[in-house]
Amino acid sequence: MRATAILSLLILAACASTTTPEKLKAMSTAEVCYTGMVEPDTRQMVDAELTARKADCRDHAAEIEKIQDMERRAGGATPGDAAAPKPAGGGMGRY
Repeated sequence: MRATAILSLLILAACASTTTPEKLKAMSTAEVCYTGMVEPDTRQMVDAELTARKADCRDHAAEIEKIQDMERRAGGATPGDAAAPKPAGGGMGRY
């Protein structure tokens, strides 16, 4: 019973986070660019969509920055967060 519930949640989560070409078509160009930044596995689809739109992400830098700021405020991961300095500590008996 518990395994069925967990499996159902995993399947639902996988479906919710899947980016498709149709979803990209419905997004603004800035959102498409941002998706390519935060979901590297979608890069080929993103490039194809940008080519079809004859768009360049550099032309949407201000909009992308706003999206990144909104993600940061919402607590989401944004590109470059992994490189950000982490607070010292770790609870290994040292204060």
